[in-house]
Amino acid sequence: MGLSQMKLKWELRPEPDQRVVNQLATELSFPPVVAKILAGRGLDTKSKAQEFLAPSLENLLDPFLLPDMQKGVERIIRALKDQERIMIFGDYDVDGITSTSLLFLVLNKLGAEVTYYLPNRLIEGYGLSEEGVLEAKRRGVGLIVSVDCGITATEEVSFAKSKGIDTIITDHHEPKEILPEAWAIINPKTIEGEYPGGELSGVGVAFKFAQAIYRSLGQNEEDLEDHLDLVALGTAADIVPLVGENRILTKFGMDQIAKTTKPGLKSLIFVSGILGQTIGTGQVVFILAPRINAVGRLGDADLAIKLLTTKDESKASEMARILDEENRRRKDIDETTLKEALDLIERDVDLESDKAIVLASPGWHQGVIGIVASRLVERFHRPTIMIAIDGDEGKGSARSIPGFHLYEALSQCEEYLSKYGGHKYAAGLSISPHNIQPFRDKFKRISEKNLSSDDLVPKLLIDAEMELEQINPELVRVLDKLAPFGPQNMRPVFLTRNLSIWGEPYVVGNNHLRFRVKKTGPVFDCIGFGMGDLLKLLLMKGVRIDLAYVVETNFWNDTYKIQLRVKDMRVSNFMI
Repeated sequence: MGLSQMKLKWELRPEPDQRVVNQLATELSFPPVVAKILAGRGLDTKSKAQEFLAPSLENLLDPFLLPDMQKGVERIIRALKDQERIMIFGDYDVDGITSTSLLFLVLNKLGAEVTYYLPNRLIEGYGLSEEGVLEAKRRGVGLIVSVDCGITATEEVSFAKSKGIDTIITDHHEPKEILPEAWAIINPKTIEGEYPGGELSGVGVAFKFAQAIYRSLGQNEEDLEDHLDLVALGTAADIVPLVGENRILTKFGMDQIAKTTKPGLKSLIFVSGILGQTIGTGQVVFILAPRINAVGRLGDADLAIKLLTTKDESKASEMARILDEENRRRKDIDETTLKEALDLIERDVDLESDKAIVLASPGWHQGVIGIVASRLVERFHRPTIMIAIDGDEGKGSARSIPGFHLYEALSQCEEYLSKYGGHKYAAGLSISPHNIQPFRDKFKRISEKNLSSDDLVPKLLIDAEMELEQINPELVRVLDKLAPFGPQNMRPVFLTRNLSIWGEPYVVGNNHLRFRVKKTGPVFDCIGFGMGDLLKLLLMKGVRIDLAYVVETNFWNDTYKIQLRVKDMRVSNFMI
């Protein structure tokens, strides 16, 4: 079992006022335990709870609240009228791919002369590039619209300007002090204070831009709802907070995924083996997104755009199959890279004193280091940077933990970096190999200063204690109303104490633990992913456990059955 699983610190959410809980339970006709969860999350009145539980597209904010929106829309309309060629400049991750696909489909339908460009991860790296600008010039482009990138591309925007090309930036990443001299910069992060709609994804910003264009042209904005499937894919995959506008967009986007008219997305759902199942954020993050990501990670992401924008069923089927194969190849590279990274940690990292992990190797594939960095964060709960060295350049992916703002930390190490960008929990960077050691030293000093020992112990927030007798199909039905789940709206975690093991526990698949629990009444199936090492513990005669878990339905043999997905466990009366 990973280090983070062994050392979880359980934190019970503070008990809300019982009178508030009782009133909510009565007014909403909800089980008291769900009313308790809502109250504990600040949804402590009927109106707040109902607005959360029944989001409406009408509650989306006016897109013109975003900075420079009017300027951006006016420039697009001028390009449409003059039949000026527009290039959408995207990024090769799911957020960038869905943003590019969405704006391409929208502008294409409006009759624009529109093309798109994604940088090759292995050659150009992230963001607006001189190569991309030169390609725009070759294609006769007069206007570049960046999606999910561009906010730090000061030199590249100036280069485009020198070639007679205007730029509209749509992005959601952190800006630097000096902004590019673009025609318009549509980014919620450039607003003084916080954007009232919350922390949008790149595709969320692109959707707001599309809304504003439609509104200004007097088009039917309801037509854009067909593309909420793309918004949900990009938003869920980019792990942004699923509250505010993101919650609304993702909730309706998940519904749209289920009835999508896009042949490519339908084919992808089919090859992923989830056709006919309920698709939530979990299926997007762990099943669909990796397949869309795979081609961009291993080189050229154009195929993913073609998949999401094609109207041809047979081409869609063939492209989805290729994405599925590329994802298998990517997984093999992941596993090799993870093993090498763990070997480096064992050799070079002192987990007793180091509060951050910075690894570098010339053999790594830069397309998978972000995934592996995320897995190392899960295991060791420290900010982690992995750098793939290729000749005289290193490309890095960074992932963080609560309490450590990654982008701010990188900005303090600016003197060692050729390029960097990102946000609180994820970032990318370019670095010269001879700067890696001084960069590592400084980054570790910053983490030492900003992180306490307590920050390095991952916390498991438990929403409520309950007994197994309270779990039934009605509880599951009501809990599903809290979806979509993600950052700042996680699936509720429950705690039940003093459970006995029913029958024989066993290990399945890749070290997953299956067992059944009972207290006084019903017996429930449990699954603990990656927890096979605890089998011996559960086989101890008469052992009783305290179990932290989420309640979900497992789809198996064409039937749905309630199961408990284990987050952590302890032997009753003392810690493991």
